[in-house]
Amino acid sequence: MFRRHWPRWFALVWGIACVFATAPAEAEVAVFSNRTRERLTVSVLPDGVQPQPFTLEVGESRPVFYQRALSVRYQEGLIERTHQAAAKSAYFFTRGNGDEPLRLEQIGFAHNMPAPSEPVGLANGQQAVVIPVKILVDDDEPTHRQIWEATLRKRVAAASDILERHSGVKLNVVAVGMWDSDDRQHDFSASLREFEKEVTPHPGQLAIGFSSQYNVQSGRVHMGGTRGALHPYILLKERSRTMLDTERLELLVHELGHFLGASHSPEPQSVMRPLITSSLQRQAGSRIGFDPVNTLLVAMLGDEIRSRGVKRLADVSRPTRTRMGEIYGVLAKALPNDPAAGQYLQLLTVSTAQPAARAPAPPPMSVQDETALADTRRTLVHLVQVIRKRRPDASASGNQPPADQWYAGDKLTEFYVRQAALAAVQLEPQEPEKAFLLSLGIFLDESGVLLKFPATAAFVANVEPKSQRESRLSILGSPTMRDRRDLAQHFFLSAYLTATMGPQVTLSIGLAKEMKDADGGTGFSFIDLTADRAGIAFAQHVAAGKIPLEELSQRFTVADYLPPVDDLVEGLQLDELKTRYGELADDAFQAELKRIETRILGLPVYNRSQPAED
Repeated sequence: MFRRHWPRWFALVWGIACVFATAPAEAEVAVFSNRTRERLTVSVLPDGVQPQPFTLEVGESRPVFYQRALSVRYQEGLIERTHQAAAKSAYFFTRGNGDEPLRLEQIGFAHNMPAPSEPVGLANGQQAVVIPVKILVDDDEPTHRQIWEATLRKRVAAASDILERHSGVKLNVVAVGMWDSDDRQHDFSASLREFEKEVTPHPGQLAIGFSSQYNVQSGRVHMGGTRGALHPYILLKERSRTMLDTERLELLVHELGHFLGASHSPEPQSVMRPLITSSLQRQAGSRIGFDPVNTLLVAMLGDEIRSRGVKRLADVSRPTRTRMGEIYGVLAKALPNDPAAGQYLQLLTVSTAQPAARAPAPPPMSVQDETALADTRRTLVHLVQVIRKRRPDASASGNQPPADQWYAGDKLTEFYVRQAALAAVQLEPQEPEKAFLLSLGIFLDESGVLLKFPATAAFVANVEPKSQRESRLSILGSPTMRDRRDLAQHFFLSAYLTATMGPQVTLSIGLAKEMKDADGGTGFSFIDLTADRAGIAFAQHVAAGKIPLEELSQRFTVADYLPPVDDLVEGLQLDELKTRYGELADDAFQAELKRIETRILGLPVYNRSQPAED
């Protein structure tokens, strides 16, 4: 969603470069950005051909598509430098304080990028891919068709030029139409659902609706939206006396960016900033453009559309999905209170869900990953073996009773946690706390979420083969927390993700999941969110050694680590959530999140585990 007025987001640190262990793919993309104060012209050498001039305006980000290898040549003072670009990467030119020689630096995301197994990219010189678009207005449009159609065609054409420069994707209006919007509806999400029900994108691939039903007001309001990458519907608010044409264009490009996989950015000049201010496009020399990270996202997805004919997120190749997941993780850390990146991570997870037997082979892992894998596997296997031995003897028929006939509910969860902690202590892994958190998260994951999530699937598949997973599930039973099975899932999956991805990314994923549930699903749940955040706090304290594993092996109770939740609200649909708590950044919403955080950190086990002050 795109809203008016943006707060003071903190800057994302770009200068952490990473080194890839693999060569560029047969066809690839890299992004370059100009972070100097002057227009730059450098040379790019795609696939070893003659150097080609490459111009970057101040603040501009642009992709370079190539097949086998890409070099960039530039002057660093008196020295001419040639840099070999890495696949699916973003770089920026800088001069430091302004007087220093020109430098090229890589934006870091993660290590050990797997090599693509098939070509994914645009060879230099090929034509941009065209997406057919249907544009529509609602019955509240005040002008004649001859006027609004010409205006919107011109706006879409201008947006297409910006998209093509950043992603290699063009738009072509193939149909024009109108729909009857419900004038009684004042909730934007409901209007989007109505638009999806009333309209078909055919003969286009994407339907863009411009609604004049709403009078755009001051303050923080939804100006437009779509449901995610390659979703075939975008809805925009059109009716406002104060918006400039360039601001309407910026709104359209923002939502088209979401369509091509872009998420929100902390960069205040980026078209993908979370909230829009009316002043930016009124400044002299203003331009509409993507930041380098989102340029990489839209260029990668544009590559997939062009080279592989992709029309659904589920069809995107594994290397691109992996890279997108890494980038969303970085953006989630940069904007911890914005759910967009976490929601895109979740969409990747849902769209790529597939049976384990058909899952692609996991990518090569680093030495550090191999150590964590071995420790987690040993701990998990030991845990399963111990539980089998502790179960009652088999009956005369040879069939063992299910686990919840000897332990049940919260007591079963407590038994599992104690045994996992004991296993992690006895086996003496290199990182016992991490082995404990990862093995327990895998052991209690009955839904297979960790196998479906791109950032965790390869590791989990290596830890536990399919046959072992089926054997574990046969003895798992029904472990709960506060007498709810779903809360145990939320708690221990969040603990697992915290141990692997950090607390901020895990917070964003949990919040995005609840926002998605609020939009026509089971509803937003502050109870689920409490279990998520309690699992994060548990993992942080365990990983820091503030809660010793020896203690957990002897005494772990659900009540110690998950506070009472009966008074918290759940099942809220988006309109009711907004009525009662407002937007995410509003005081009422933040107050409820603060109340949950205070309740969790107020548990005696966390107060006791805090280091004493001098």
